[in-house]
Amino acid sequence: MLHPICTRPIDTYRRILAAISAMAVTVVVGCTPSPEVEQTVRDVDISAFSAPPKGPLPEVVSTPLPQVEPPGVTDIERTVTLADGTKVIRKEEVITAVDPTTEKEASQFIDEGSQRTLRVGQRWLVESLIGQINGRPIFAEEIFKQIEAAVLLASQDPNPESARTQVDALVRRAFRQQVESELILAEAESRLSPEMKVGLLGWLRDLQETTIAQRGGNRASAEEALRDEMQMSVEEFVTFRKNAELTRDILRRKVEPRVVVSWRDVERLYRQRHAAYEPDPIYRLGRIRLAKEQQADKIEVVKRMITEKKTFTEIADAVGTPEHGMWRAVTVADGKMMVSDMTNDLQKLIAPLQPGMISEPLDARTSMTWFAVISEETPPRMSIFDTDLQLSLRGELQGTQERLEQARYIQSLQKRWLGASITKMEIRLVQIARERYLDPLRPMKGAQQGPAH
Repeated sequence: MLHPICTRPIDTYRRILAAISAMAVTVVVGCTPSPEVEQTVRDVDISAFSAPPKGPLPEVVSTPLPQVEPPGVTDIERTVTLADGTKVIRKEEVITAVDPTTEKEASQFIDEGSQRTLRVGQRWLVESLIGQINGRPIFAEEIFKQIEAAVLLASQDPNPESARTQVDALVRRAFRQQVESELILAEAESRLSPEMKVGLLGWLRDLQETTIAQRGGNRASAEEALRDEMQMSVEEFVTFRKNAELTRDILRRKVEPRVVVSWRDVERLYRQRHAAYEPDPIYRLGRIRLAKEQQADKIEVVKRMITEKKTFTEIADAVGTPEHGMWRAVTVADGKMMVSDMTNDLQKLIAPLQPGMISEPLDARTSMTWFAVISEETPPRMSIFDTDLQLSLRGELQGTQERLEQARYIQSLQKRWLGASITKMEIRLVQIARERYLDPLRPMKGAQQGPAH
């Protein structure tokens, strides 16, 4: 137990420490504590927000209603009856909206295709294989799809024979074009070396990337753009370009070296068209015919004016001949007028005439007639040494020879790849076209026969 005297220093220390602590708090907080801030509290209801704002009001821009209205859509159907009674329904969708740039209504027609309504018992060929080219099957539907609009139009001819002739011609022409394209493409692909195939793959890859980059930068936009432009996807467009380039290359290497146009060929064609490039001059003949009894006074006027060296036109006007005495135009060959349709006496009278000369009168039983060359007309001529004409003739000859050489080349390909089967394929395709578009209803025999194809 501590003595009371000993506790005094401890109390003294406690007081000193308390004083030091108070001073430290005063230094940190401040000399005197801050008074409390009085706040006014009030209730806020919906009326506090009903007062209009002060200052400038914000601008509100409204869009015209026609620009945000949805487009109008109208469906149109047209029915066409074929020669055999089959009805084809053609559907179109018309979309009408206001063009923001012109503020006028614009319409766009969307073709939704055709729908054929078959009659009861009518046979309808869906698909048929007509042959193969280099191992690739050729279906009738591929060819009909390209010419169906023209075939449907031709089948509406009320004359069955005329309709059949037109449809056959359309089908044969389309088939020949398809065969030629397939044969040339097969020949081009068969001649590609391994190195060329590698280069072709690289070119196709670059073509696909370029196509996508030029049409939006991504595949979706490129697909949409190609569908609108060419009704193709990106793959179909690349394949189309590949086939076109291969065909152009094989024709350049196989056909163009055989096309040779010489100067003699150009001269021969020029001579064949001599009448067009160097036409003969034309004389315009005049004639004054007067009756001896009724127009004796005018005959005397003509004789007097000829003596006075008046022109034929002046004389014709003086006696009232229509059109200043103009009669007909006559071609001049080698300086002589070609008047073979006239009598010998008249030819002898007219043949020596030159521009400005008046013939001796042709004294007939009841009339007197004078002739003259009123004027000479020389049509424009083109010399064989004209550069533009030479280029035109050479280009025409070159195009003709290219078509002939290409036809010979395709015939050689047909013998190598197809032989006699091409005729059978064509006959088969024509029969299918007649069954589908022209032939009248032929009822099926028995239920066990089933569908036609």
